[in-house]
Amino acid sequence: MFTGIIEKTGKIAKRGRMEIFVDSLEGVETGESVAVNGVCLTAAEIDGNLVRFDVTSRTMEITNLGFSEVVNIERALKVGDAISGHFLTGHIDGLLKIERIENLGDFKKFFFSFPALFSKFIAARGSVGIDGISLTVEKVEGNIFSVNLIPETLGRTNLSFRRAGDFVNFEADVFARYIVNFLERKEDGITKEKLEKWL
Repeated sequence: MFTGIIEKTGKIAKRGRMEIFVDSLEGVETGESVAVNGVCLTAAEIDGNLVRFDVTSRTMEITNLGFSEVVNIERALKVGDAISGHFLTGHIDGLLKIERIENLGDFKKFFFSFPALFSKFIAARGSVGIDGISLTVEKVEGNIFSVNLIPETLGRTNLSFRRAGDFVNFEADVFARYIVNFLERKEDGITKEKLEKWL
């Protein structure tokens, strides 16, 4: 479990068909869970500050680990840690495209396009995970939503390197996921009749 508060950025030093090697990961131990661009991975082998992670073909297919260079790093949440963002599982739903970026002085506004499949998980003032970063949706218009980025977030994450046309990893809010799942279940979802009975 993660919170979307990025500790640092690292670089994918090299990659194989089903593995990546990330540098600048001091203190990571074998078997430890680490979010790399929001993807929950397990440290398989460590050589100094270089950590090897096994990555399944499915993960390579639906995330940007196959082509990203600078990646966001967050180590797993520990009992007693502060939760400053929102809960992220590290299970990526898919990729979003950066449509455009507006410069607002020291701030930036990013606009992301998303497939219709994700629309039920995205709401104004709701939380989303973008490359492992906990962000708040500012506005939703059609298939595009925007987020505002403060200087601290830009300086700490790889979004400072992102450009229009880039693809980022998207993770839906875990609570939204379960609520939507419950509502859509045909057998025992919420209906008007059930609400009237309960209330």
